[in-house]
Amino acid sequence: MPSRQKDSYRWVILAVGFTAIICGYICRNTFSVFYPAIVEGFGWTRGNTGLIFSVNSLAYGLSAPVAGALTDRLAPKYVLAGGAALAGTGMALCSTATELWQFVLLYGVVVGTGLSFIGWAPVSTLVARWFVQRRAMAFSVLGAATGMSYLSAYIAQRIIATTGWKTAYTAIGAFIPLIVVPLALVLVRRKSVATDGYMSNGDLASQDSQRQSSQAAQWHDKEWTLR
Repeated sequence: MPSRQKDSYRWVILAVGFTAIICGYICRNTFSVFYPAIVEGFGWTRGNTGLIFSVNSLAYGLSAPVAGALTDRLAPKYVLAGGAALAGTGMALCSTATELWQFVLLYGVVVGTGLSFIGWAPVSTLVARWFVQRRAMAFSVLGAATGMSYLSAYIAQRIIATTGWKTAYTAIGAFIPLIVVPLALVLVRRKSVATDGYMSNGDLASQDSQRQSSQAAQWHDKEWTLR
């Protein structure tokens, strides 16, 4: 692929990452509207019900390094597709849960792990490969995706109010893999302008590497005082 085409294809990668971030964080940002429905439906205490989200956050944090490592070693498209399938399956199966431990397992462990595979660790790793320059802009776009995912709470609340929380879980669980899996498998490519030796402006990446090494050496040789 010519370098100019690669330069334009990075925007496709960014769009896929943007979509993956939105779909992934739908899982987390909709819990606030499911929470009162679950408490009311099962009569559990708020503290016990809150354990579901706590385990989700813990599973996300513990599995994020694994997701990043797999993105480096495997094709990123399989990591994103697998994460979307895992998160979607966990969300959909929450509609069948009747015990607290089932919610902890499904939403806490399964969805939390799946979210890490379509969250910041793999997406930022993928996007960084394609954006040697203008990387700050690319990450700001991903940050905007996180903010936009909060709109899903309103949509989920409308579904819950209309058809119930079980239908909402099923709908979200089907939506995430339906969107992310085909985009990841078809559009995501491992080979990037950075690894090919070209930057977005056509300069050789090796020149940028030499410049960064020189800057790192200057910082290393600097004598730091307490002040």
